[in-house]
Amino acid sequence: MTTGELIRKYRKMRGMTQAGLAAACGLSDSAVRNYELGNRTPSEAHLGAIAKALGIAREALMEVRLDSAREALEYLFRIDEELGLRPLRGEGGEILLAVDGSAPKAPKLSAALKSWAAQLDKLEAGEIGREEYDEWRAGAV
Repeated sequence: MTTGELIRKYRKMRGMTQAGLAAACGLSDSAVRNYELGNRTPSEAHLGAIAKALGIAREALMEVRLDSAREALEYLFRIDEELGLRPLRGEGGEILLAVDGSAPKAPKLSAALKSWAAQLDKLEAGEIGREEYDEWRAGAV
């Protein structure tokens, strides 16, 4: 999804109008409308203000392009370099991703992945709905 589509998604999730979001983050209605339409790209400062007004992590509004398996692989290479996420072969030959505990930032990634797994378990068990799961994803640290 583009940044504009993500702004729209989370704005609607919050039940806000474009005017309401604009007022909450100190922007004009037309700026929010143009961001959502993809006519303009918000600056880092505006992106932060929008995220704060929506009560979500700024990263939740950032576009991540994955047009090919190669692009996805490049992201995984970089995650490995920074956080120690590595492929392993499971007993049945399937490929699994695991955190290499010796990487400097591995503890934070490991904690985040455990939290994600717990939320997925709750979703699949029917303890939370999709909207609550998406809400958690938008604010996950």
